[in-house]
Amino acid sequence: MRTYRMDRRGFLKTATVGLGAAVSLTATRSSAHHMNQSALPAPSGPRVVIVGGGFGGNFTAVTLRKLATNAEIVVIERHPFFISGPASMEYVFGLASLDDISRGYRPLMAQGIKVLKAEVEGVEPGANHVFTSAGRVDYTHLCITTGTRLAYEDIAGLREHPEENTHPYDKSTIVDMRRRLDAYRGGTILLGVPPAPFKCPPGPYEIALLLAERIKKNNINGRVLLVDANGAPQPPGVAQGFSDAISITRADQIEYVTNQKITAIDVGAKTVTTDKGQSYKYDLLSIIPPNKAALFIKEAGLGDAFVEVDPGTFKSTKVENVYAVGDAARTPFTKSAYVASRSGKIVAHTIAAALGASPPPPPDLHNICYPYVASDKTLMVRADWTVTREDGKPKVNVKGAADNKPSDTGVELRRAWESGLWREMFGA
Repeated sequence: MRTYRMDRRGFLKTATVGLGAAVSLTATRSSAHHMNQSALPAPSGPRVVIVGGGFGGNFTAVTLRKLATNAEIVVIERHPFFISGPASMEYVFGLASLDDISRGYRPLMAQGIKVLKAEVEGVEPGANHVFTSAGRVDYTHLCITTGTRLAYEDIAGLREHPEENTHPYDKSTIVDMRRRLDAYRGGTILLGVPPAPFKCPPGPYEIALLLAERIKKNNINGRVLLVDANGAPQPPGVAQGFSDAISITRADQIEYVTNQKITAIDVGAKTVTTDKGQSYKYDLLSIIPPNKAALFIKEAGLGDAFVEVDPGTFKSTKVENVYAVGDAARTPFTKSAYVASRSGKIVAHTIAAALGASPPPPPDLHNICYPYVASDKTLMVRADWTVTREDGKPKVNVKGAADNKPSDTGVELRRAWESGLWREMFGA
């Protein structure tokens, strides 16, 4: 099995819509016979397989490495390197470079964590198998951290014409989006927001406001048409701050349409149609597709869509030795990079205890975010969750805080927040 070597910039510049970004051991999708061949030598002790090398998977891996030194840890990831979702937006708008927002997986491997570049084809919980394009990977414990799947098929015409659309939620197209925005000289940019829940809830509204700022700053004869399937900006804690920025600060650059879900695109006419029967024209299209779970989750009986878990331990309610964190898990928690990272730490404690270790109490679960309303101003939203037990059943309690007044100190806080995540995962 050859080592995967590819320059990050080269990958992103040649990536096309529908490609995913992924690691260090490479494989090619092949026959069912090949998929059933073992991809890795048998471990000498327990093996924990983590499907997905994003925030949730990486934090699970590095935390578990410290807590369960006797376990082999394998991260299965389809991209050759890690790309930060929150920082992708900064790259798209010229606030960060490609090197700023991406890292290779060597720091994980240096800790004794195996990283397998492969596409997951299916999971067989009863037999403790993960089937991948590299072959079969057996496990003692399995943690699913695949994030969300962008359901292009839910919008008629979008899957057939992926080149018509660009958005930063697909990391393989962020270079394309930056190029299109750099070339934009006027007209209507139509930005479509999917129904909640979706990952990084403030993202679409940040994009709209940063686009409006660019239009204003560069005196471009253009506008942003924000078509939202929801009734107000997400998440609710900063809905007022976003609404004020959209309807007051950027009223001349943004038209905001709520409660209309985009159901189809017409490439020839350059229009979208919504579930209310309305049609809207565009010159540049940026639809974020509905967010769903990986298909193998339902096929494996782990949940109807997302993995059904206990919100206090992130342990599957269906299968004893399966866990899920981040966007792949069905929980009442925000679908964000920070929640995925905190959840990864918590589930690592759960798995370590199942392996016979005696870990300290897990950290608390909270989310904090500093959404952009301009390139130099942010809002702030925070949620703190606790999980208690009533008659053996988990009960989730939440306390929220928010600052809906734009702040010029939030940008530095946002960068420090993300730098801390980088250091914990990769050491720099």
